[in-house]
Amino acid sequence: MKKILVLFLILSISASLFAAGGGGQQTQATGSTQRVVTQVTPQPLRVSPQADLGDSRWHPQPATSYSTNPRYPQQPAVSNTNGFPIVQQTVTMRVATPQQANVLDYNNIASMDFMEALTNVRVEWEILPQSNPMERVNLMFAAGENLPDMFYAMGFPAPMQITLGAGGLIIPLNDLIEEHAYHYKRLFEHDANHYPSMISVDGNIYAIADRVMNQANQVDMRFWINQPFLDVLGMQIPTTTEEYYRYLVGVRDRDVNRNGNPNDEIPLIGSIDSGNTLDGFLMNAFIYNEPRDGRRMFIRPDGTIDVSYNKPEWRQGVEYLRRLYAENLIAPESYTINGAALRGMVELDPHPVVGSLPSGGPHGFANATGDRRTHYRIVPPLRGPNGVQIAYYNEYQEIRIGRVVITKDCVIPEVVMKWIDYNFTPDWWTRNRYGVLGQDWIVPPPGTPSVTGGIAMYEEILPWGTPNNSILVQACHWVRWGSYDRTISEDPFELEAVLWNSRNVYWPYRFMNSVPSNIAYTVEEARDFTALNTDIISHVNQSLAGFITGRIPLNDANWNTYVQQLDRLGLANLLSIVQNGFDRQWAAPLGYRR
Repeated sequence: MKKILVLFLILSISASLFAAGGGGQQTQATGSTQRVVTQVTPQPLRVSPQADLGDSRWHPQPATSYSTNPRYPQQPAVSNTNGFPIVQQTVTMRVATPQQANVLDYNNIASMDFMEALTNVRVEWEILPQSNPMERVNLMFAAGENLPDMFYAMGFPAPMQITLGAGGLIIPLNDLIEEHAYHYKRLFEHDANHYPSMISVDGNIYAIADRVMNQANQVDMRFWINQPFLDVLGMQIPTTTEEYYRYLVGVRDRDVNRNGNPNDEIPLIGSIDSGNTLDGFLMNAFIYNEPRDGRRMFIRPDGTIDVSYNKPEWRQGVEYLRRLYAENLIAPESYTINGAALRGMVELDPHPVVGSLPSGGPHGFANATGDRRTHYRIVPPLRGPNGVQIAYYNEYQEIRIGRVVITKDCVIPEVVMKWIDYNFTPDWWTRNRYGVLGQDWIVPPPGTPSVTGGIAMYEEILPWGTPNNSILVQACHWVRWGSYDRTISEDPFELEAVLWNSRNVYWPYRFMNSVPSNIAYTVEEARDFTALNTDIISHVNQSLAGFITGRIPLNDANWNTYVQQLDRLGLANLLSIVQNGFDRQWAAPLGYRR
């Protein structure tokens, strides 16, 4: 890491130096090879960045020299640090990427036209299926096909990266990043978790990760309550598990929708869809819980990895949920219906019936432009009987690993890396998130308020998700400001504003000791982890539902049987695998000394 940072400082300084002369050559040693460097007269660039955030370091600079590398004899000479165009004559790069429904024509994308003009690199697309693209990728590797130069905007998991890397099917990127990732290395300074996320068990980097700033999504295990029902009951939004219990009883007993039928209200309902599980939010009033990841693991102060689901506090939380179910405060359908059916219940006309529910947001349980969405307010993390008050928080969620790999068949790896590097500039990200400045988005007048309450960075013209010829949609990038930084809507229930408000409610209660989700395992570790975790999480979830519904009586004997079965299924082995991977990759970067 120190080597990368030192090289970064050297490159930052050298990028500001421009040669004035024309056609000289010099030899430059690089490792065991010698580059031939040709000085050139800088030429005006045909294009300029549309968004530099006021920092000239992000501007593409005219190339002052080009160098050849004997390691890649078929590769043309590439430009100096942050110099454009990357090559002097147009070169074609073969790129495989998943189909995106909102891209109208891959051969007619404004952002790609810009990149070709800037870099002299033309992209020849190989479009993978939108559904399960990795199936096609696996077939390409297994069949020994002539591979594209790179796979782009993908999701190569860590075990697959090490398997392909060890087999020589994809190449290590360490040296290429050090030598050519002028912009990408800045990300390491802004996010200390980014660099460790990419390291494989053999110390190599086989895939580029990208980063999307979205704090609201980092605390997205949200819970919602019906404000009109609260008004009828004369209650405030609950802050403790007992206050919430009293609200549920009121919804059950007091005909809060005022339709004359005291038995049609549903105090609490969830669904089987990810993000809507009943325990996801409520168990965090007792002990840390992350049901979507499934592991429900946390880091103790000494760096030891542990799980929540065999602790007395977990049982206490289960007892609370069992109490709600036994008193008809939880809808039995919660364990059978999907999100679409849940939406139907929330939108039931003419009288509302749902008192509260877990969901990512109103868009998940109500019509986006309807009136019923305006009935619901965010519930802060509830405080449990022991004072526990936790918000689920995934600080690693913004890092998307395995996004780009360069294959063994690539004969222009330095060209490819320099092209990838420009993906991590403000210019590229704004082009591929918002479109063409002045056409698809505009910079609002100074002082315009944003959703976050700060200053708006953009005003949207092209709605996200609209089919278009402006953006690549699922491009790789480093997003520094996003949808919450746009101009605020006049609608107080506009989705982005509602979700940002939920972020503000949950942010002070973030649980800061979750286990990184992107641990790099060996192939054997990954195989054993998957087998063990699948069986254990299945046992945890089935037992949780059984205890809550009363199908399994929650007594000492059954609880002990449940815990003993966890041990028989190999919980100790599972924790050992995770601990080894964590110690190897994350303990030191996160400050643990074991």
